[in-house]
Amino acid sequence: MQRINAIIHQVWFTISEDQLRPEGLGAHDMTAGAYDADPVFQATPQHVDYLLQRIHAGSLAIPDFQRDFTWEPRRTATLLRSMMSRFPAGTFLFWARGSDNEMFGWREVEGAPEKTTPPQELVLDGQQRLTSLYRALNGIGDERFYLSIPDFLTFPSPTHPQGALKDPQDVDFEKAIFWHTSDSKDEKALTERSDRISKHILAVSEHKQFDEWLDDYADHHASTMDRKTTKSLLRAFRDAYLSPLRSYGFPVVTLPSNTRIEAVATVFETLNSTGKPLGPFELLTARYYPESVHLRDLWDAAIADYEILREFSIDAYSILQAITLRAHNSAQRSDVLRKLTASDVKAHWEPVVRGFARVLELVQDECGVVSPKLLPYSMVLVPLAAVWDEVSKIKGPDQINVLGRLKQFFWCTVFSTNYDQGANSQAGADYAKLKHWVFDSTQDAPEAVTDFELSSGAIRSATTRRKALYAGILALTVVSGARDFHSGKKLTAAKVRADKVDSHHIFPKAFLNGKLDEEGLPFNSELALNRALIDPITNKAIGSKAPSAYIGSLRDAAGEQEIAEILGSHLIDADEDHDPFLTDDYSAFIDRRLDDVVAAIELVTKSEVAGSVAGA
Repeated sequence: MQRINAIIHQVWFTISEDQLRPEGLGAHDMTAGAYDADPVFQATPQHVDYLLQRIHAGSLAIPDFQRDFTWEPRRTATLLRSMMSRFPAGTFLFWARGSDNEMFGWREVEGAPEKTTPPQELVLDGQQRLTSLYRALNGIGDERFYLSIPDFLTFPSPTHPQGALKDPQDVDFEKAIFWHTSDSKDEKALTERSDRISKHILAVSEHKQFDEWLDDYADHHASTMDRKTTKSLLRAFRDAYLSPLRSYGFPVVTLPSNTRIEAVATVFETLNSTGKPLGPFELLTARYYPESVHLRDLWDAAIADYEILREFSIDAYSILQAITLRAHNSAQRSDVLRKLTASDVKAHWEPVVRGFARVLELVQDECGVVSPKLLPYSMVLVPLAAVWDEVSKIKGPDQINVLGRLKQFFWCTVFSTNYDQGANSQAGADYAKLKHWVFDSTQDAPEAVTDFELSSGAIRSATTRRKALYAGILALTVVSGARDFHSGKKLTAAKVRADKVDSHHIFPKAFLNGKLDEEGLPFNSELALNRALIDPITNKAIGSKAPSAYIGSLRDAAGEQEIAEILGSHLIDADEDHDPFLTDDYSAFIDRRLDDVVAAIELVTKSEVAGSVAGA
């Protein structure tokens, strides 16, 4: 609310005087009234259930100048956690629609029904939160969210005949709230309510049908649980944790429709450029100060000594997580805040900071992460940095094997998407094994290595929203020797930075617009397999052209063999036999590239991909 108030203060001075001055008030009276109270910008609580009804009915929509929905599922899970714990989850800022602003375009919240009737209000701040809640609570979109009932309570037992509901601070929300992609094998295994009930799982989207679910749950487990006791305990769970999913009240500030566009522009710019929350690092900075451990000074020195930390926007809190791993074998937020001591920081700060820098250099030089955008998970750096001090002491031929296992762990973690959820818990489990296995391959390897699981179907359907798979594929092309389309030179971190090389479409989005696949569905241009690292000159030349046209031009300019080699360096097979570029065949292109990407993944992970030629 403080951030919104500060923004509204700016807006006040942008709105015209005619909009504010009541008849008969002098300048002095008006100014005094403005600072005494501002009923126009007063926050009004609105229940989440009511807000989602408004979205569904079309009375609340997104202005066209807003960006698309971009939140990763773990951010949705964090928002659900805040609501279920009854923590503050921010304020919404709306703009009432009227004759003064009816010229602004709008669109429905992603996933909501299409409407022809204009909305009553537009969302200026809160689109990501509202969209994620609309999707999660209605069971639509790319992911389905679930609650693991045993993580919220203790079931009745001989020693605790009534069972017990856990307080929010005792719930491990990283396990209690989880999700699966909508087309995944794990999701299909939970399609039926009976499947979920047998595993003590409740879909977030069935929170409104909880009473029906409870009856079915009690019937299913009647042979092992007392029906009355079980129902009583789960109703307490409903009241404590599910009720906020309907009744949680978000403060809403609504700008009047006659607010001038200059004011709205100021609001929008400020919302997207300010606001830093008070986090664990700031809290521990204050706690350790009396013990002469000045975290802020330490961090300033770290980013001065290691520029790569700044380049990859490493969060100072990650350093504390890695120190807590070394000192207490945990990266959980609660352990960082409760167990980490000033003495731990003194003992481990330097080796961990150095470890972060060296690990970043390793993944940049040998794992293709030539820009921050290609780092699939920043969290995977935490266990790697925690173990690096011991790794650095290995010399000679043994170092090759040790570094090889570190890289295998990195790739297996990326392509098994092991850090998509429960990353803090996963980092702790990985470190416990990594610190032994990396030096001795006979020891138990981390989960991502021993239980590597990835299907070719998951790769084929992955979009750019699947950050780990998307970034991992691009990084893999660099490892495979990706060359610049314009100069033909190998892509390095320096070249990517200097030439502003970035991820762009291979089959242009504009070219695919309006085209349908064999099933009559629109092609998805945002597949991760439809992306490559392309320099801005080449990307501008591509524009919206058909691949047959722009690839033909490149071949005419540089020679067919040269372009074939450059495309091959990006894991794009473009030989003359059934060349999908010649026929602009998007589906054939995706299928052919899938084969090349799968082969490269199997090479770096030393594991088979389900559904591949090797894994079939």
